[in-house]
Amino acid sequence: MLVLAAPGQAHGVGLPDSVSSGIQRELEKNGASEDETELALRQWYDETGFQPLWIGPNGANGKARDFLVTLRLAEREGLVPGDYPIHEIETRMAASPAEAELLLSNALVNYLSDLRTGRLSAKTTYPALFTQPGEIDRLAILRKAREVAEIGRTIDSYTPTNPIYQRLRRILGDYRDIAANGGWPLVPEGPSLKPGMRDGRVTVLRERLMATKDLLAGGNEADLYDDALLLAVERFQKRHGLEVDGIVGSNTLAELNIPVKRRIEQIIVNMERWRWMPDDLGDRYILVNLAGYELEVVEYGSVVMAMRIVAGKPYRRTPVFTGSMTYMEFNPTWTVPPTIVKHDMLPRARRDPGYLASQNIRVFAGWRDDSPEMNPAVIDWNAVDAKRNPFRLRQDPGPGNALGRVKFMLPNRFNVYLHDTPSRELFNKTVRSFSSGCVRVENPLGMAEYLTADLPGWDRKQIEKVVASGKTTVVKLARPVPVHLTYSTVWFGEGGTIHFRDDVYARDDLLYQALFGYPPSRRQIPQDR
Repeated sequence: MLVLAAPGQAHGVGLPDSVSSGIQRELEKNGASEDETELALRQWYDETGFQPLWIGPNGANGKARDFLVTLRLAEREGLVPGDYPIHEIETRMAASPAEAELLLSNALVNYLSDLRTGRLSAKTTYPALFTQPGEIDRLAILRKAREVAEIGRTIDSYTPTNPIYQRLRRILGDYRDIAANGGWPLVPEGPSLKPGMRDGRVTVLRERLMATKDLLAGGNEADLYDDALLLAVERFQKRHGLEVDGIVGSNTLAELNIPVKRRIEQIIVNMERWRWMPDDLGDRYILVNLAGYELEVVEYGSVVMAMRIVAGKPYRRTPVFTGSMTYMEFNPTWTVPPTIVKHDMLPRARRDPGYLASQNIRVFAGWRDDSPEMNPAVIDWNAVDAKRNPFRLRQDPGPGNALGRVKFMLPNRFNVYLHDTPSRELFNKTVRSFSSGCVRVENPLGMAEYLTADLPGWDRKQIEKVVASGKTTVVKLARPVPVHLTYSTVWFGEGGTIHFRDDVYARDDLLYQALFGYPPSRRQIPQDR
């Protein structure tokens, strides 16, 4: 409990002056430090004449009391109260107000830094995510805290406001409530549960689905797998990226029996990840969720288009980054990336000298635009060094072109973009990690129509006319569109339903290890090529 000094006692009217001198002594005693928070505190107290922020004539002021309440409730933001010296602050408030003052200021800077940009450093925890979290200005935090009457206003100004983070925050509270009420029961192992069956395990299945509101009522015959339960199971399967067949087989059972603690941790991991994202995603933007194999086009907060995607294979993972789409290309050519030449094209050409020609792939002697074309049939592909391949391979436009009818360009260091594909059947798969790194989109012409809507002379008929011509045509967008490639194993679907997905790239594992001290699984993390 926070100890407050009573009026007229040792911490009376003269307290702020004595605290000021105490603050100065403590900072001098601590000596020079390279710690960014310590440097900010030293500069700030120096410029304010060592005046206390948290201590008043009667001890702890209202800002201190409110802030300590916030720290105790840090779990609401997916943070850990134990990361902040709450008990030490309360203990030293009576014995050494100057030390308590510095501890409170230190805690404020660290808490708001954790809240705004994350407990972990994206660059050091998982640099392959290529996210660019904003820098935190520690001195500005302290200045802002002094300017406001209520510390809550400062805290609110540093709380992420992007809509996905805010939804995750609400869902975290809901799942903590489930945990506080005992969680959900485990459905016993056994034969697959199917509609029309009677089984004692169906009763447990009902309880499990009611815990997450997939099922809203218990039913008259608890052990009967009836139509209402079928709809609930299908809803659960859809939310967890499973085959929606209404049968509780081994895969569905495994998802049902993941404990609520694990789901809470999964939500916290994704909240941490979204702290690395900007609050302002743009008035109009494209959001790609690689873990969920989904794409949304968002305009002023509303989803105006959604479609399935195909992402990179686990050993050719699509990177996480933000780019700016500036143009699209109809009937594109495909210059085969060196990685794909090395791992895919060369082995096939060695087995079948006619393979490249059969795929409408032309071979050039080098990477210059004026490099002469060569006959792939006369090249000894077995003699070509895979690590120093001199040839440039280019696939011409056509029905079999790997990029399909259109590609959407967002210049980036990874040479990753969005594009059509001739392999349409892959969009019907539940798990869609089949590409070599780029993102294949389900409805490319629909997205092209949307993106050209503000260009004179462009409509669906014009798009189809250009595609039918077979001629490579570049179209510059009227204004760039931000494209956010994200990796969210928890997100929200139609109607705000919460979705969980498997960690197909094992990217959550590293964050689990850093945040909780243990991984959620023992899977081998695939290596990027």
